[in-house]
Amino acid sequence: MKTLPSARSLLLLSVLVLGACRSAPDSLTLAMPENRPLHASGESMTLKVVALDSKGQPVENPKLRWVSSAPEVASVTDGVVVARRSGKATIAAAVGKARASVEVQVSIPSVVDIRVDGADFLLAGNSISISAVVKNELGKPLVDVPPQWSTSDATVARVENGRLVGVAPGRATITATVPPLSRTLQVQVVRSDFARMEVEPTHLVFAKVGQVQQLRVRTFNNRGIALSDVPVTWFSSDWSVATVSPTGQVTAVGPGRTVVTATAGRRKAAAEVVFEVKTANR
Repeated sequence: MKTLPSARSLLLLSVLVLGACRSAPDSLTLAMPENRPLHASGESMTLKVVALDSKGQPVENPKLRWVSSAPEVASVTDGVVVARRSGKATIAAAVGKARASVEVQVSIPSVVDIRVDGADFLLAGNSISISAVVKNELGKPLVDVPPQWSTSDATVARVENGRLVGVAPGRATITATVPPLSRTLQVQVVRSDFARMEVEPTHLVFAKVGQVQQLRVRTFNNRGIALSDVPVTWFSSDWSVATVSPTGQVTAVGPGRTVVTATAGRRKAAAEVVFEVKTANR
C-alpha cells in the first residue's frame, strides 16, 4: 500500500517548482516592436523582453521593475509604453542584478502647413509642386509622417505624386491631413487659353476723401474672346492714398497718387491705373 506524501513534502516540492519557474534572469534585453517614434498622445506600444538565466535559457514571465526617465513624455506600466508629449524618454527594466533600457521618442504633430506657389491661379492641364510640412510641439519637422491628400472635386484639381494638378476650370478645396490635424487650400483652375486682361477706366480722379469709384476688368483668351471665369486680384501701391476691394471698388483715403493693379496669375497680364486723390479743400 502506497503512502501519500506528507504536507511538508508537498510544500517543499511546490517551493522548488516555483523557484525553478521564477529563477532570476542573468541578462535582460528590451526592444521596440517598431523602430519609430510614437506620433499621438495616448498611443502605446508593448516592449519586447528577452530574459535569460546564467545558462542562456529563457526565463518566462520575470517579475520586472519598470521606470521611465521622463514619465511626462512617455510612461510605462508592465512593459506597455504610452506617449504623453513630444520628447525623449529612457525606459528601463530591472530584476535582480539584470538591467536593460531602451530610448523611446515621442513626436506628436501639432502643425500642418501646405507649401505651394500659385494655387489660386492654376491653368487647366498644368501642375505645380505641392508639399506639406508637419512639425511637432517642439517645432521640429517630422519627415516620417506623410500627409493624406484629398480634394473636394477631383474633376477640378487633385494631388498626384507631389504635384497639384489642374484638371478643368472651377474651384476645389485641397486638404492635407495628419490625424487629428488638417490644413486646407483653396484652388481655382482657369482656362488654359487665358491670354490678356484690360482695366476700365484707366484713370480716376477723386474730389474728396471717402469717395468711391468702381474699376472693371475684362479678360480674354488668345483669340480675343472674352472670358468670365478668370480670378483677378487687386492691389494698391499706396493704401494711405486709396484702397481697393477684391471686386475692384476703389475708395479715396488721403491726398496723393497711387497705382492700382489687377493681376491674374503670373502672366504679364496686369493693368495699371493711376489715381490723383484730392482733398475737398484743394
